[in-house]
Amino acid sequence: MTVLVTGATGFLGRRVVAKLLEHNYPVRCLVHSPGRERIFAPGTVDVYYGDISDANALNSACIGVQQVVHLVAVIREGRGRSFDAVNRQGVANVAAAAKAGGARQFIQVSAVGAANDREFPYLYSKWQGEQAVVNSGLPYTILRPSIIFGEGDEFLNSLAALTRLFPLVPVAASGRNRLQPIHVEDVAQCIALTLGRSDLLGRMVEIGGPEQLTYNELVAAMARALGKRRGRIHIPLWLMRLNVAAMQRVMRRPPITTEMLKMLRVRNVAEPGSVEETFGFTPRRLEGNIDFVRRISWRDALKINLGAPPAHIRDH
Repeated sequence: MTVLVTGATGFLGRRVVAKLLEHNYPVRCLVHSPGRERIFAPGTVDVYYGDISDANALNSACIGVQQVVHLVAVIREGRGRSFDAVNRQGVANVAAAAKAGGARQFIQVSAVGAANDREFPYLYSKWQGEQAVVNSGLPYTILRPSIIFGEGDEFLNSLAALTRLFPLVPVAASGRNRLQPIHVEDVAQCIALTLGRSDLLGRMVEIGGPEQLTYNELVAAMARALGKRRGRIHIPLWLMRLNVAAMQRVMRRPPITTEMLKMLRVRNVAEPGSVEETFGFTPRRLEGNIDFVRRISWRDALKINLGAPPAHIRDH
């Protein structure tokens, strides 16, 4: 049974492809930029080139495919890639092509907190994408992970950059909002284990790591990983919003956007034990699995905070 993976060369996608190959699935990858497929060993995957806005490319990629794993999404807008175009319409396009191609299972990776609430455009667009899948007529499973971490991620590397540079790490408001970080390899494993599961069809499953941590606790964990003694400076949300808005005006890729800042007010945790219950394994903890942040030098940290993350830190 051939599995099509969109976003196959991205942060999560490359791990999903590797995990599917481990499970002996024939894998087809939709690749946006020719040459990016070189991260996969020659002959291990079938490659189709195209964009999620290109109906012809999607229809070709879906021919003969039984299962589709859709991963393409954006958490920041820019360069013509809006939340609506990618997180809503892109999902609808892929689902339509999958249905036309006769796919028997569609797995959509969404996000914890996705909701019908226009106050949060990113989360609203993710909810709209979910609705496109639900209404597509395809047998589907929607996975909603909390914050995904691992080598090459955006969230923890940005936090590590702040922790590397400043003796007092800036924290928006109280820092008591909770998150449930889940390792990228564990998300990939959940996706692989969803394939072929008839009991998960028509379901939405929230997944997270084994710990619900406050942002303050994440800062402390990052300082320990870097071997630094760091305090925190709590900044009122309105002042943080002004600073972030100013960064967005002058930086091509600011380490945080006003939309990301707003989402700190949104619940970002799954039910405890959801991965163990649904998939039968225990996801890894944050501490002990973030040694990759030690490779961030002072110069790297400066570049990340200036909106220009080095390719060796984030290469996708």
